[in-house]
Amino acid sequence: MTTKSFVKLLLIFLSYSGSTMLFAQSNVVKLPDGLSISNQLEYSYDIESENEIFENWLNLDYRNGIFTAGFRFDTFQPNDPNPAVNRGKTRYAEFSYKYVKAEIGNSKEGLTITAGNFYELFGRGLILKSYEDRNVRIDNNLLGVNLKGHYAGFNITALTGAAENPNLERKDILHALDLEYTGINGTRLGISFASNDPFDENLARTSLTSLRVKQTFWNFDLYTEYGIKQNKDIIENIFKGKEAFTGAAFYGNLNFYYGSLALSGEYKYYDNYAFTSSDGTIYYNTPPSVRKDYSSVLLNRHPSILDQNNEQGFQIEALYSVNENTHIAANANITKTLSHGSYYQRIIGTNLGERDLLNDYYINLEHYWGVDYKSIITINFREELISNTKSVSPIIENQFYFDDTRSLRVVLEHQIVENYSTEEKYYDDVLLLEFFSAPKLSLSFLTEMETREPEIDKLIRKFWILFQIGYQFWDNTDIQLLFGSRQAGNICIGGVCRYEPEFRGIELKMSTRLY
Repeated sequence: MTTKSFVKLLLIFLSYSGSTMLFAQSNVVKLPDGLSISNQLEYSYDIESENEIFENWLNLDYRNGIFTAGFRFDTFQPNDPNPAVNRGKTRYAEFSYKYVKAEIGNSKEGLTITAGNFYELFGRGLILKSYEDRNVRIDNNLLGVNLKGHYAGFNITALTGAAENPNLERKDILHALDLEYTGINGTRLGISFASNDPFDENLARTSLTSLRVKQTFWNFDLYTEYGIKQNKDIIENIFKGKEAFTGAAFYGNLNFYYGSLALSGEYKYYDNYAFTSSDGTIYYNTPPSVRKDYSSVLLNRHPSILDQNNEQGFQIEALYSVNENTHIAANANITKTLSHGSYYQRIIGTNLGERDLLNDYYINLEHYWGVDYKSIITINFREELISNTKSVSPIIENQFYFDDTRSLRVVLEHQIVENYSTEEKYYDDVLLLEFFSAPKLSLSFLTEMETREPEIDKLIRKFWILFQIGYQFWDNTDIQLLFGSRQAGNICIGGVCRYEPEFRGIELKMSTRLY
């Protein structure tokens, strides 16, 4: 695509957005009551690879009385070339999400019926997490029927649906049921069940069942959930009928608050507990990853992917306010594989001991020097089995507030990485400058330098420079225009990761909301 054609396309987008906002602002065009429209557009063009990506999601919802209906129209012309991202939708324009919903009564005593596409979450995702996250390109929505009922402290959800595989087919049928009761002092007791009915009649169903408790007492918040997994084929062919279950999982979370101190602890044990379609391409469950998600450039660069079949570990986080100007945060999370004797190892036929998957330690100090200046110092240490590396990352951030609307953010990130396999050490340095004039304007400049020495006395340095402009038109449309180069890396959210290759070009993002 030539620069001329892209500029033309950009002007069309800006003109369309501006005219839409003018109509909305001047009330020449007013949406009917109950109607809402949102649109998200992403366009990028890589100059070196000549790779062009266009993605657009248009949502329309309309509510009238007890009824709500809507759709999402997806357009990918083309989508990201990575098969893990595009899921078969390289060139695609379809109504990929559409539904009709009726709500009778209220949240205490009522019934909600949804037919069409829907998302659903049981507990914290140990059994079922059907959701969309465009940052990591996850969309495992179900097509079917979903019923929710509420009465006398009981909440019940029953659903039947099918998720879409990379071939754009919905074959396996998922049946799921969740019952929750809110009792004395707000204690919540829940039971969930889900079963996947394979398209191939020669394959057995996979079923998951879990029990959960959520309770608040004094300054504690407690959540625990235990689940089991069953599959007749594995029980008969591998365990020879001597086992009743083929997998198990446990997740616990305890929070404590006292004055200026807040403590949080999580524990996970996931043994052959991935809940997938029969072809393994669709994940129905995404339990808590028990990892810390980072927003900084370098800390979010390295992958740490959740494995629902072979993980155990914990996370502890502490927040403490020394005074109104000084705050300290610390986090430690460790993930290991399961030991021999686990369901997972017996099924795949291995006999291995525990191995460290991730050791991650983080400390953060935040101090206000006055009403117009704040400093943040962060140090992170991380070891990863998947890349066989360790890294140390000090980060210094300063924020300057000129008035109530204008501020400047300056971030310096440095990372030392050592590869255990090759014994190579390399360094990454990032400088980020961000200027905000709330709520309309944001300007960003990011530069990164990577220093490697693959051979003695052979120094290699690579540079990336990125500029970004963000602007809000009225209260409805946000536009971000990015141009320059970006290092390859990963985007990870809750243990689900998407790899982004190196990029040199221009990128446009636009989101519009009308109500």
